Amino acid sequence: MTRSVLSRETPLFPRPVIQERYSCGGAANVAWNLAALGLAQVRSFTILGDDWRGRLLREVLNDAGVDDRDALVVPGWSTPFFGKVILTAGELQQEDARLDFINTITPDVEREAELLNRLEAALPDLDIIVIADYQPNGVITPRVLEGLNDMAARGGKPVFTVDSRERVGLFRGMIRKPNAIEAARWLFPDRSPDLIGLAAFAEMALHPQVDCGCPLFITMGKSGCLVLSEGESHLVPAVQVLPPVDPVGAGDTFLAALSAALAVGASPLEAARMGHLAAAVTVRKLGITGAASPEEILEVYGRSND
Repeated sequence: MTRSVLSRETPLFPRPVIQERYSCGGAANVAWNLAALGLAQVRSFTILGDDWRGRLLREVLNDAGVDDRDALVVPGWSTPFFGKVILTAGELQQEDARLDFINTITPDVEREAELLNRLEAALPDLDIIVIADYQPNGVITPRVLEGLNDMAARGGKPVFTVDSRERVGLFRGMIRKPNAIEAARWLFPDRSPDLIGLAAFAEMALHPQVDCGCPLFITMGKSGCLVLSEGESHLVPAVQVLPPVDPVGAGDTFLAALSAALAVGASPLEAARMGHLAAAVTVRKLGITGAASPEEILEVYGRSND
């Protein structure tokens, strides 16, 4: 802001942009984290707009090693973008209001069918399908959700994992990973999420109407992850990380590492532990969502066992 000069046209001080940095967010961050773990192949089944953000996202994903051949480009679709504005003056920094580009349209029936057909054709080649249902106007329409449920109902390979902010209870036959607030809103819609504790989660989540036959993982921040599987509940402690930390994107990292571990046969408790180790890497990457490599995870594992 020390570079700002009063505008001649308006009595306002402009905000000179001196640096830009781009990274994956949302579902793209999950894909980035999967690729960073060293998986043989990561493919993105999604919809992008024919806009500068869509083109930039393709570039960032390709640089991360994510295959975007199955991404559809839909005219009029707005590729989501969340821009953090950091005001600086010498050594001082202050975060300003974020700039959010959001999508307001839904894909038509033809695009829904094409997306599901591409995923159906790829099923024999996939070990796991990771669903990141984050946007209110996004890829997971009611029809796409039902198609995913139909695929998951067949059982066997591939394994399905899902994280959904608003609709986690509508996904069936899948391994679900809500955080504590999302789980509380799903399981206890008439109660404040702040009033729901471990015992209440464990009791409700094991009810037959909630249990879909797959493990359920409820992440609870620094408290760890509650794992509910085969009629039992276990709290897997988080890896303790000293400040400074940046938790943005840590849930995406946890989901990616959890899913990768389950895909190669890890038990639910082992997979939760892997998720914590990976998240402990990315929370130390300040100002960026971040991804965790195998080497970084092993380093955290070594420190946590000293």
